[in-house]
Amino acid sequence: MDNFTIINLQALTGTIAIILAFKWWIQPRVSKLSIQAALLPFVFLNTFRYLGLSFMAKEQFYDGFPSEFLTTVGILDFTTAVLAIVTAIALKNNWRFAIPLVWIFNLVGFGDLVTAFPQFFGLRLYEQNLGFIWLMFITYGLTTFLSHIYIFYRLLRPNPKT
Repeated sequence: MDNFTIINLQALTGTIAIILAFKWWIQPRVSKLSIQAALLPFVFLNTFRYLGLSFMAKEQFYDGFPSEFLTTVGILDFTTAVLAIVTAIALKNNWRFAIPLVWIFNLVGFGDLVTAFPQFFGLRLYEQNLGFIWLMFITYGLTTFLSHIYIFYRLLRPNPKT
């Protein structure tokens, strides 16, 4: 089986697993919470996006990787992590500007992923020796992508029915 097929099978399986976990265990709990309390764990999940700076670390990728792509991913992931930390603090403390911060954080973080994922595939990076980056992409990257979708959903429907 080739790497393209493997990574797509992993993404499909991971998406199904995450959606089932969300529907069975997470959504029944967060749907009863205020918007600030419900969004907090999904925003907090993204505080670990500082890991994206690994893309910029020397010796992590072979010299043929486009440095522009690696730098963009690293900086945008780190920016998302910083925004997530500030936003999580604002949500936890019920600051009046917490929800506008969630919008800013979510637009930046989601924008990062929707531009990085197609580039990842366009550059055929799955054909390279990615080490832990493969695991990050297929687990954490996928989870954060789906968290952004839920955040948008909850922002647009602050009091969804259970």
